[in-house]
Amino acid sequence: MKRILAFILLVVLFTGCDDSSDSNNTFNNSTNNINNVNNSTNNVNNNNINNTNNTNIQMATVTGRVWGPGADDISVLSTNHFPVPGALVAMYKGDIDAPPDGNYCNECVELSEGIPHVFTDEQGYFSMEIPPNTTFNLLVQKGEFRRISYFISPGPGESMDLSALSGQPKNAALTLPNRHDPGSGSWTPRIAIVIGAYEKKMNVMFEALGFTYNNDHLAGISTDGDIMHPFDPTEADLLVEDPVELARYNVIIVTCGATINSIFDNGARNNLIQWVRNGGKLYVDDFSYDWVEQAWPEFLSWYVETPDEGGTSGVCGDGGSEGNGACNNWGQYSTAGYSEDPGLSSWLTLPEVHQGSPVELEGAWDILHEISPGPVGECPEVAPECHDNVLYLPPKVWMRGNAPGNHSNNPMTVSWNHWCGKVLYTVYHTHSEGYTEDPKAYELLVQEKIMMYLIMEIQTCTVPIIVQK
Repeated sequence: MKRILAFILLVVLFTGCDDSSDSNNTFNNSTNNINNVNNSTNNVNNNNINNTNNTNIQMATVTGRVWGPGADDISVLSTNHFPVPGALVAMYKGDIDAPPDGNYCNECVELSEGIPHVFTDEQGYFSMEIPPNTTFNLLVQKGEFRRISYFISPGPGESMDLSALSGQPKNAALTLPNRHDPGSGSWTPRIAIVIGAYEKKMNVMFEALGFTYNNDHLAGISTDGDIMHPFDPTEADLLVEDPVELARYNVIIVTCGATINSIFDNGARNNLIQWVRNGGKLYVDDFSYDWVEQAWPEFLSWYVETPDEGGTSGVCGDGGSEGNGACNNWGQYSTAGYSEDPGLSSWLTLPEVHQGSPVELEGAWDILHEISPGPVGECPEVAPECHDNVLYLPPKVWMRGNAPGNHSNNPMTVSWNHWCGKVLYTVYHTHSEGYTEDPKAYELLVQEKIMMYLIMEIQTCTVPIIVQK
């Protein structure tokens, strides 16, 4: 039986898709200034570039494919390369403002007119026409993963394919970065990883993509305790108890078995809620469900098929007074999974991702029983889902599968907005405990690739359902 709790808070500089919008049609406001002509965010209706006011010039054409972090790194396995749909590719003649450091609100705004730009399709490809023989700053961005490269366009009527040769590391200019190095034009969101008792090797997944951990990024120590009664203060307790520390991060990932006492404290819980409301993205899996249940009780309820010793079976987390970890199901299961989201479904069929093979979701434990509407933001002017000027919507379902307790076709991974931020919960482990001693030789599981896809999706901008006062 799982018992010993160890917390390691790993911090990596790693950036946001409204769950109710098409991520190909919107992009985040990375400077939070909608009037800035260098704003790298936009809200467009198609994948055509904006008017460049060069109607009398024969344009040049640029094509290519955008790849996930590490695809340009020779030390990263080619099997861990994956294309990125819905990424912004834009050409700036001037400088591009740097994004804020730390948590902020990503609202979707229009890209300034005259900046050629396009979004990658479901396979990560793009094609765009741009003025010829012109020096640009080429921006590639998904969420808060951003790369800026120096680029000179080809001549009038000429075409340039920026794709790397087959079998080679991908073109760095079209690869999202795995290093935070603004001086060289690379930005990644700041991510805190709270590693719980039963999923201690999340760092392997990131290191397999070329991310590094060093003394500047390691912000936690191992703390032993019982899963049901962890000793305080752990590094995770200290994180949620300090709003200033929370504000340093764009994303917090909480892995299985990381339940903490502070989440039951009103002050710490409100800190977490406010951090998400301000733009934070919270990714929680499995036995750490209390991070979402205590802060957002309206959205989800669970079912216990196999209770812990002395526990009870049945519906849990539906408004009762269940204690720490009471809704955990102590029976592991795996299931064939499939996506309910069209974009993710198409992405999973790509040869570089999973070749359309059935997706086996490994290491699932908890069981979602029901999803319900909860508060996602302030109301637009007219909406039947509004109550007291707050909009209530159910979670978005990303993955489904069969779970015990007669829960067939059951939600396995869900997310919802909370004002400018987002919360994601999944019932299965993101990372498998089976791994090589050398992270660079580790091949990502398909559910780890799904995690990276969703991390980028929940970082993309939020369509402003928030009423600006």
